[in-house]
Amino acid sequence: MIQAIRPTSKASLLLQCLLASKGDVEDARKLYDYFAEALPDLPPYDPVQPTWQESTKETVNGVMAWLKENQDTLANGYEFIRNVIANRGLSQEPPSAPLPPINDVT
Repeated sequence: MIQAIRPTSKASLLLQCLLASKGDVEDARKLYDYFAEALPDLPPYDPVQPTWQESTKETVNGVMAWLKENQDTLANGYEFIRNVIANRGLSQEPPSAPLPPINDVT
C-alpha cells in the first residue's frame, strides 16, 4: 500500500497514509510524519482545478494569439492554395505527343 502513496498536498498525504495503515491512526501519523519530513514544500491543500469555462477561455485566447502571430503565413498559404486550384496545377500547353502503351515492346 505504501507504493500507492502519491501525495499532491499535505491533506491528500494524510488521507493516503490513513488508507495505507488500514485505519490505524498511530501508524498513519508515523507514516505521515515520515513523508512530511521528506517533502517540506508540499502545499497544504490540492490546487483548485480551473473550471471548464476558464480552460476554454484560456485555450481560445491562445488560439487567437497564435492566429494573430501567424496571419501573414496563413494568408500566403491561402493564396498559394487558391492559385493551385485556379490553375489546377497543370500547364496550359497541350502534351507534345501521345505516350506509347506500356506493354508495347518493339
